[in-house]
Formats: sequence, structure tokens, C-alpha cells
Amino acid sequence: MQELKDKKYLATSKKRFDPFTLVFSVTLLAAVLISALGIDTGLGVGSGNTFLFKDFRSFFFVVGGTLGILLFQFDLETFVSTFMLVIRSFIASPTKQITKVMDELDETIIKGTSIRDLREANEITGDLLNDIVYMIKEKLFYEEIEDFVSNRIASAFLIRKVAVSLLNKGAKVAPALGLLGTVIGLIEVLQSLEDPSKIGPAMSLALMTTAFGSVLGSLVFTPLAGRLEHHNSMYVETHKLLMNRVSVLIRREDRQMDSLKMNKKLDMS
Repeated sequence: MQELKDKKYLATSKKRFDPFTLVFSVTLLAAVLISALGIDTGLGVGSGNTFLFKDFRSFFFVVGGTLGILLFQFDLETFVSTFMLVIRSFIASPTKQITKVMDELDETIIKGTSIRDLREANEITGDLLNDIVYMIKEKLFYEEIEDFVSNRIASAFLIRKVAVSLLNKGAKVAPALGLLGTVIGLIEVLQSLEDPSKIGPAMSLALMTTAFGSVLGSLVFTPLAGRLEHHNSMYVETHKLLMNRVSVLIRREDRQMDSLKMNKKLDMS
């Protein structure tokens, strides 16, 4: 089995978790953010100031407003599930478990053994391969098994799709609130021309809200949405490959059963 894999006789989707790329990308984004914030790290990054974005009013206007709009459009459960998906996307590949199942199916195909031997499958347990073997033992048609698996995948994919939608929405809302804050700040500047002491805070609101909105949209929401969207594609395509293997095994067993029936008829005649 290992020799076949080494010679690439098997075409298996195995997008492994790459910690080096993850650490490098996160470090690069953090360096960009630190540089934008103007934090002096002693490494030549930053403007030398302690912290550039000190305007809490601007920060709360953009960040608080974005969170409020997202919670209004979605709900707390969706928000939490999105957060958990984002965390899991940094820990491992979404195809980790399903790849192990495909390894078992590949080995079964090559050795010519039965898929029924992979699990005892006395009942539905939630384990995908166990449930597939159970349905095979219950003599369900392949189309029925495929529908069952497709519905399960669709349910999980819907949660993932909504999470991507939430992040994409955040990537649009944050810059929009930044521009709104800029307009409000400029109005305050025009209203404060007679009192120079009020021009500074108003100008800070005008500029900082745009900065916060751009940072939140470009360096937070957009990269996370893209990462989850990529993981979603991997998730769906890997399950398609899984069902292709199950189809091969089921059709092979059907041919074997047909052959046994034919032999019995010949023996009887």
C-alpha cells in the first residue's frame, strides 16, 4: 500500500496542515499591522511612537459598530460558530478525519476486501464510514446512501457557508463605517472652526475611523473569509472523492453478488 502511494498510483486529496506557512503568513500580517499602528518594537518597525491609534472613540465607532451590525444581521450562535471555525482553521486541515477514512477505502480497494469488514456497523453512530457500512449491510441502494451522505455534508457546509458570509459582510461593513466616521469627523471640523481646541479631536475621528475600518476589513475579515472559503472547497471536494471510492466498492460487491447468483443458477441447471 505505501509503495503504491510513493509511486503516485493513487490520486488522493491530501492537503496536509502546513504550520510553517500559517506561522509565516500570520507573522507577516502582524508585522504589517504593527507597522501601520506605528508601534516601536526596537526592530526598525514602526514610527517610534508608543501607539498611534489612541482614539478610543474612533475605535469603538468602527469595531463596536461592526460587531453590532453583524450581530443584528446574523445571531450570537452564528457568531460563535464562525469564531470556532476560524480557530479550528488555524489548528488543522478540515479534511484531516476524512483523509484517514479514504486511506482505509483505498486499502480495501487494492486488497480486494469487502467494505463491510471495515466497521461492525450495528447501528447509526454519527461516524461517517460506520453509517455507510451500516446502510450497505441494510441493503440500501447506492443512490440512497449518496443522498444520506450529501444531506449530512450539506448541513455542515451550510454552517461553513454562513461563516464565510459573515466574514465577507464584516469586510464590507468595517470600511463603510470608517467612511461614515470620516464624514462625521469632517462635519465636526467645520462646526469647530471658531474653537481650534475642538478641531483636533474631530480630525482624529475623521482620519482614525477610516484607518480602523481599512485595517479591520483588509487585514482581519478578508483574510479570514478567504481562508474559510478555501477550507470549504477542500471539505466538499474531499467528500466527493470519498463517495467515489464508496461507489467503486459497492459496485464491485454488486458484481460479485451477481456472479455468485449466476453460478448458483448454472449449478442448479
